[in-house]
Amino acid sequence: MRHSLIAGLILALSCGLTACANNDYFEATALQDNANAMVYLYRPAATGPGKKPLVTSYPEITVDGKGVGMLQYKEYLTLELPPGQHKIVATGLTKDSRWQPEDRSYTLKTEAGKEYFMRFRVEFNTDSMSIGTFRGQYLIQLHPVDESEALYEIRHTSKADDG
Repeated sequence: MRHSLIAGLILALSCGLTACANNDYFEATALQDNANAMVYLYRPAATGPGKKPLVTSYPEITVDGKGVGMLQYKEYLTLELPPGQHKIVATGLTKDSRWQPEDRSYTLKTEAGKEYFMRFRVEFNTDSMSIGTFRGQYLIQLHPVDESEALYEIRHTSKADDG
């Protein structure tokens, strides 16, 4: 009786431990062609307390004028790009986007075999807000982030649907 009680306790404890596995884990995407670079473009959760800005709004991302996907709240896109300069734009000026703010763009120079992390951050601009007015008061940035910082944010996002 005592052995079955201990065995049951061990089983329950091991099941409980596996249920607590880290679901917030980021796994890099392998390059299909090692002559290219991998760019991760992600939109982390807003950091302020309470209501989050533009959660249901999302821009289309274009690279060198070509649409590559929508970037919704707490998602990331993988972009395999050839070496060189690439203009990355978050825009609301396409048919399928749901984004009102002005475009944000960044020109990124890539090298073969390297990984790059780009953050699309949307926050309330609390410095210019007053009581009861938060519409249109946003800080929106598209910029590169060091991998050491990006990995802690991107792991709390999910991969956007491909095309």
